[in-house]
Amino acid sequence: MDTIKLHRMNQEEFNFYIHDKVPRYAESIAQNIKLDEQKALESASQKLKRLLPEGNNTSGHLLFNIIQADKLIGYVWIKINYETHESFLYEIYIKEQFRGEGKGTRAMQLIEELLIKHKIESFNLHVFGHNRGAFKLYERIGFNIVGINMQKKISPNS
Repeated sequence: MDTIKLHRMNQEEFNFYIHDKVPRYAESIAQNIKLDEQKALESASQKLKRLLPEGNNTSGHLLFNIIQADKLIGYVWIKINYETHESFLYEIYIKEQFRGEGKGTRAMQLIEELLIKHKIESFNLHVFGHNRGAFKLYERIGFNIVGINMQKKISPNS
């Protein structure tokens, strides 16, 4: 298997990433929060703008392309807080055709190596409830559940 590398995104790559990310994020929002497609797209776009107000130059945020044999196979987005020595994984995404081959596991190892170099002591993430594959990956590589978000939709008629 060819070596997997994390490559910091330049501005053009970041723009491509955001263009790709918004509909994927909206799909997760729609599926988990039960919003219609248009509202989910608006929500995804607004949240990304709020999280990355300065785009690729937003302080503390590191965005990477996952590269194998000069091919883009996925993305990584992490935030590092150097004061608290904590990090948060906003996204690891492996393109569909490259899944099931250990590439996500290897990318997570590379992220962890990077965090260790930055003297980060805590690696945190969130998993949407429908994403069983990611949940299994995170458990397998040593992540523990530290909380669970739950939701119940209510209406005047319920």
